[in-house]
Amino acid sequence: MSGSKIKDVSAKTSKQWREDGVVLIKEAFSSYWLDILVDGIEQAMNNPSPIARDYVGDSGGRFFTDHHMCRRIEAFRKFEEESNVTELAAKIMQTEKLNYVDEHLLVKEPGTENKTHWHQDLPYYEIGGPDFGSFWIPLDAVDENSGALRFVIGSHRSGKIYQPVRIAEGVLVEEADQYDGPVPNIDENPDLYEVVSYDMEPGDALFFHAGILHAAFPNKTTNRRRRALSARYAGNASYWQPRPYVPAGNNTQDLVEGGALDSEAYPVVWRN
Repeated sequence: MSGSKIKDVSAKTSKQWREDGVVLIKEAFSSYWLDILVDGIEQAMNNPSPIARDYVGDSGGRFFTDHHMCRRIEAFRKFEEESNVTELAAKIMQTEKLNYVDEHLLVKEPGTENKTHWHQDLPYYEIGGPDFGSFWIPLDAVDENSGALRFVIGSHRSGKIYQPVRIAEGVLVEEADQYDGPVPNIDENPDLYEVVSYDMEPGDALFFHAGILHAAFPNKTTNRRRRALSARYAGNASYWQPRPYVPAGNNTQDLVEGGALDSEAYPVVWRN
């Protein structure tokens, strides 16, 4: 019922995450947990939070996003607290402690022409340090036609932080720092970048570094949803790094720049 056995997360898996920035875990979560998440997603979409976003393209479809569902919906709380998700994340990062950062729901309905534009997660969150990663957990079969993720392998090791964009529109966020400028034009320079994407089945999961450049295809299918949950965590070497644009929101008034994350905003959810 729990999903991937923790012993299956090897030193090789952790090394791949550190070097490539992304690793695919097959059959990471059992059907028991997928059923719970499916129920939670329907609740979230029927009762969105104040920070939810609902994008509709010119040709129709729907791209829905929301955050922090476990704080208000029992299905997500149960998954966060009782599944294998936190221990898997901790083992991949090889950390002694794990802080919850965010859950991000991303649903592309059939016929959604909005691609997810190239970006890093890092500039959207107030987290510094090398131990910051996300699970991406699809609840539907995913391929290039239905909204699979794309990654520039090793791009998290460049040391650059790019100006964030509004992911469904590709427009630069003016409220954010410019950092190292806009994301380079990856699609028009394919010889300069190693880009990969993954076909996935429900229960599979990607774990990727917050600094890796990634994007996603539109959902061009006519009959297949693309429901996915990103669960984000920070490890030992992470610290609070205030940034001007934080769409997920959080009450961080008691935190100190450069200090530990442990707080109501970023609770410790796993210890060795």
